[in-house]
Amino acid sequence: MELAEQIDDSTFCTMNDKAPTRVMGTCNSSPDNIIASGGLINSLTWRPILTLASDHLPIIISIEKPPDFVSVDNRTFSNFNKANWVGFTESTESTFNALPIHPNVCGGERRFRKVIAAATARFIPAGRIAEIRPNFPAEAAADPGDPQIRDLN
Repeated sequence: MELAEQIDDSTFCTMNDKAPTRVMGTCNSSPDNIIASGGLINSLTWRPILTLASDHLPIIISIEKPPDFVSVDNRTFSNFNKANWVGFTESTESTFNALPIHPNVCGGERRFRKVIAAATARFIPAGRIAEIRPNFPAEAAADPGDPQIRDLN
C-alpha cells in the first residue's frame, strides 16, 4: 500500500496489467512492479516471457523512440568554462599534501590519476547528449544537475 501511495504522489506510472509474472502450478500472480516516468509510459511496452527454468517469468521491456529523435555519437562533453577551478585546485592540493610519498613510480602515478579523476568529476561539469530533437530550443533543455529540477518536479 505504501508503494502505491508513493507512486501516486510522484510523476511515475505503473505498467503492470493483469499478465502474471510468477506462475506456480495453478497459482498465477504479478509480484513484479514495472514503473516508468509519465513521459515514457506511452512509448513503453512490457511482456513476461514463458520459460521452463523458473516460476518467475523474465520480463521484456521495450521502448520505441519518437520518430523526431535523432541519435548522435556517444561522446562525453566537459564544460571547462563552468568548471570550479578554485575548488579543483584546493581539493587536489590538499589531497596531494595528505598523501604519503609512494615507494614506486607506477603506484604514485596511479594515485595521481585517481586524485585528478575525483576532482574532475566533482568540479568540472560533464555529460553527454544522448538524443537531440530537431527544432527544439536549447534554452528549453534542462540541466539534470540543476537544483531547481527538484522544485519544478
